Amino acid sequence: MNKTCTKCQQTFVCQVDDIAACQCNQIQLSTAALKHIKEQFEDCLCADCLVDFSKKTMEIEERIEHSITKIFKAVFPNTTNHYDTLFGGTALQMMDEVAFICATRFSRKRMVTVSSDRVDFKHPIPAGTLVELIAKVIKVGTKSLKIQVDIFIEEMYEDARKKAITGTFTFVAIDENKNPIEVLS
Repeated sequence: MNKTCTKCQQTFVCQVDDIAACQCNQIQLSTAALKHIKEQFEDCLCADCLVDFSKKTMEIEERIEHSITKIFKAVFPNTTNHYDTLFGGTALQMMDEVAFICATRFSRKRMVTVSSDRVDFKHPIPAGTLVELIAKVIKVGTKSLKIQVDIFIEEMYEDARKKAITGTFTFVAIDENKNPIEVLS
């Protein structure tokens, strides 16, 4: 069946007629690449565009792995409320900071926070504990990144660990005039 490539507009012969499988019998695509193809394109891609898209997806996956950011902090009394647990605002500040570092490491451009999405406080974080914040890019847009941040609690003198807070933050890349630019170029 003849089709027009959604990306480059070239006509090609489609053997499978499935956006996620088209030409895949000749080209090995990762699960992430297949997912991105389904999200970004309405119909099948030609073999050349699939190869190009696959290479870009692998580069993005590598950048994601290299930009994962982990920070440990001690929860001291000056950061806690009258219940002796970490202030929610302090936790959000720490999450935004580690998300910013992750976004900057991924893009190597100026990044600004444009939103914090759902943040779930699952467990209180008591004074005298250690917390680990882990930030990872979960979505790459043209001009924005979505970063997931998890906070884990560790007792100082025990080997126990549990997830206390999770949330997502969206960042936009900007130029020197504070105008949005492409995250990757």
